[in-house]
Amino acid sequence: MENTIQTKLAEYKEHIETLKSIDELEVYNWMMSLGAKLNDDALSEDKRTVENKIKQCQFDLFVDVQDNKFKAWSNGMIAAGYAYILLDVFNSLPLEQSKQITEDHFKEIKLDEMLTMSRKTGFYEMINLMINKIS
Repeated sequence: MENTIQTKLAEYKEHIETLKSIDELEVYNWMMSLGAKLNDDALSEDKRTVENKIKQCQFDLFVDVQDNKFKAWSNGMIAAGYAYILLDVFNSLPLEQSKQITEDHFKEIKLDEMLTMSRKTGFYEMINLMINKIS
C-alpha cells in the first residue's frame, strides 16, 4: 500500500488510541522509545544551528534536511519522540505530498492533546519549520 498523508497519520492515530486505551502513560513510554531511536541516525552536529533549532522546545531540538531527508537531534526524550514521528511522516512521503502537509493534518492524530503546552508549541513549531524547509 502506498504511503499517503492520510494512511501514515492513520497508523499513528490508531497506535496512539490503542496505547491511550491501556493507559495514557503508555503513550509517553512509546514516545520515549521512539526518541531513543531518533539519535541512531541523528542530525550532524554542524547542522545543529540557531536556524535549525526549535526555539519553543524546553530541550535542545534541531531539524534540517541532510542526505536528502529530514533528520533531527534532541536531548529531550518526549521531544525526540514526536520528532521521530514527524520525520517518519515527512520522509516516508513523496516530496509533492510532503509539500501538502499542514498543521491540521497532525491535529487528526490527537497527539497534541496529550502534550503539555510547551511541548505542543514545540511540536507545531517543528512542523512549520519542516514545511518551510520543503516549500
